[in-house]
Amino acid sequence: MAKKIGYLTIDDAPTNDFRNKVDFLFQNNIPAIFFCIGRCINPVREKEIIYAIQKGFLIGSHSWNHSNFEELSETQIKEEITKTDELLDRLYSKAGVKRKIKLFRFPFIKKGGKNRKYIQTVLKNLGYKQPKFEKITVTPYDEKKGDLDISCTYDTMDWTVSDGSHMFGIKSLQDMYDRMDEDEPFKGRPLNYDKSNDIIMMHDDERIKDMFQLIIKRLIEKGIKFELPKF
Repeated sequence: MAKKIGYLTIDDAPTNDFRNKVDFLFQNNIPAIFFCIGRCINPVREKEIIYAIQKGFLIGSHSWNHSNFEELSETQIKEEITKTDELLDRLYSKAGVKRKIKLFRFPFIKKGGKNRKYIQTVLKNLGYKQPKFEKITVTPYDEKKGDLDISCTYDTMDWTVSDGSHMFGIKSLQDMYDRMDEDEPFKGRPLNYDKSNDIIMMHDDERIKDMFQLIIKRLIEKGIKFELPKF
């Protein structure tokens, strides 16, 4: 029996392993939002994104270059967002699927510092929205009321294993498993807190591609049922 709902979000797509992830999730009836980097799509992986759209996955924007938005000018910020937005519009059109909602996640979940207000205005003008993640009682990381971007309540920390930075001492798959079992809902580890569903963040990273399915399976073992947000 499911203990809670998990909204699965996958950053830094698409890589060469992207289709394998799409197929695994589709075969196991696991919906997800892929936040895609524009330059990683165009032009070599456009067919992969169309394939995912036609399988029912949501494709969100993760900017064009995956830059730190705190370090960009307003001109650069607008280009990072609009260039990716226009590409996703084209791919949804090629897929023959209506783009029902526009979703955005900041690279590194760094929300722009002094540029934060300007970025939210850009997102609003382009029609980006925050979907309805039901029963989220734990505040997503650095989220403020009215934000149109999507953050997360639980970071699997897969990225720190893949890039070798080993933040918080997480060096292996087992370390990620151990973190899942911690019960600190208001310190970024809420998976065992049954009073809140979770927005879960993972990554499409070829360096740890063999871990992806294992992490998903462990989340399911913990009683998480995956759904898409309502919009």
